[in-house]
Amino acid sequence: MPLFYQQNINATTKMAIWSITESLDFFEQKVSSAVQITHPIKKVQHLAARLLLKHLLPELDAISIKYGAHGKPYLENSHFHFSVSHCNGYAACIISSKDPVGIDIELIQDRVGKVANKFLHTSELGKIQLLHKEDQLKQMTFFWAAKEAMYKMNEKLGIDFSENLRVDELAKNSSGIIPATIFSDALALEVQIFYTIAADFVWAASIV
Repeated sequence: MPLFYQQNINATTKMAIWSITESLDFFEQKVSSAVQITHPIKKVQHLAARLLLKHLLPELDAISIKYGAHGKPYLENSHFHFSVSHCNGYAACIISSKDPVGIDIELIQDRVGKVANKFLHTSELGKIQLLHKEDQLKQMTFFWAAKEAMYKMNEKLGIDFSENLRVDELAKNSSGIIPATIFSDALALEVQIFYTIAADFVWAASIV
């Protein structure tokens, strides 16, 4: 099952998700990458994300993907901004013709609870701990995906996920928009988190 979800977030921004069931050969015939990856599963995930980018931006073949000082990918000589993410079984991509963007996709797994205190602010954790255990896991995964997307959008060294990246509310619906704030260099950047909580995964996108 290839491309199974696409959303136009606004007039300048759109995203898509790929459910990965194809073999490595399928992706290698469709798209290439200069990044050297030897692990076959990770290579499939990487190429699936690149294929999504090509789907959203058909002129990709004529544009070079470069990497910034901190590893953030960007399109050379293009006004488009993009971000990609992948996990076991899924790849996600977002592009914008106007502003920096970030996206993350995460499987809903128990292990997120073991590292929650590393990325959740005490105020965020306090709200989550009032929920039932199953809902706690979904909310923790949502916050993790949201903060990863925020970081990708504003990638800088020294960012503390619990202190510098704040999500204002719990995700009350399976899909929606929630305000959030990136605190960096004595500045506060207000962003919006678009998200969906599915049966087995969460995706979150950060835009200005």
